[in-house]
Amino acid sequence: MSISLIYVSNRYGGLDILKFNLKRQTFQDFELIFVDGLYDKRKDIVPEYFKNFKVKHIPDVDLKPEEGYITKLARCDNQAYKACDGELIVHLQDYIYVPQDGLQKYWDTYKLHPNALVTGISHQYYHPTKEKVVNEEGLTSVYGFEYREKPEIISWFDPRCDRSESYLGIRKAQPVEWELNWASIPKKVIYDLGGMDESYDKHGFGYDNTNIATRASFLGYPIYLDSSNEVFCISHDTYWVNEYKLKGLQPHYYHQELMEKMFKGEYPAKLNYLN
Repeated sequence: MSISLIYVSNRYGGLDILKFNLKRQTFQDFELIFVDGLYDKRKDIVPEYFKNFKVKHIPDVDLKPEEGYITKLARCDNQAYKACDGELIVHLQDYIYVPQDGLQKYWDTYKLHPNALVTGISHQYYHPTKEKVVNEEGLTSVYGFEYREKPEIISWFDPRCDRSESYLGIRKAQPVEWELNWASIPKKVIYDLGGMDESYDKHGFGYDNTNIATRASFLGYPIYLDSSNEVFCISHDTYWVNEYKLKGLQPHYYHQELMEKMFKGEYPAKLNYLN
């Protein structure tokens, strides 16, 4: 197995977009690792829906508020890593359209830079708008049919994309630029780092990507941004209320504190969540 494609979601729908992402890829040597927050509702649907692909459908982790957890993203990421058989791990979030050469580009870059973390560009688009949603609890699609179109009309321009400087090329990137909505990391690298820091789940939602990329950079692993590997994100936050964003539950202060400790030698760059 060459690539393990990780897809973590607790949202309704989106599986129609994912299936046609997989179907049109020119690079087909991959497995799908689907960590599903709606596993109990979709466990009988997913095997048939993705019958033409190698899929590992996994329930997400328990929240465990009694242990101090208020979110569970980092733990879900680690659960996915443990299931990966591919040499290269690619993260893809839900409601994103991937061009047919998306996985091929990550694989080609991996062969040139086998220890690198790589991220692509991901603008957000207006269409399909919320008005296109006909069933907010559709298990495979919220649109009433299998949506296959590329999103249209940019609503948010990815600030990492500088068209004035070699737009369609690869450049070195900072850890904060490695976005998990569309990014790759070699399996050997994530295992060397020991996975995501699950303590972040006790402080809010997000920064798991910046944590892992900063620790990787600290240990000498290179980080690149490939502006030619662009995906098209549907602005689906308008479909449902994002409680984490609404309440400002993001661990940015915790992340800054932890990274300062790492550079002082008080916090390890290598953790032990994948053993």
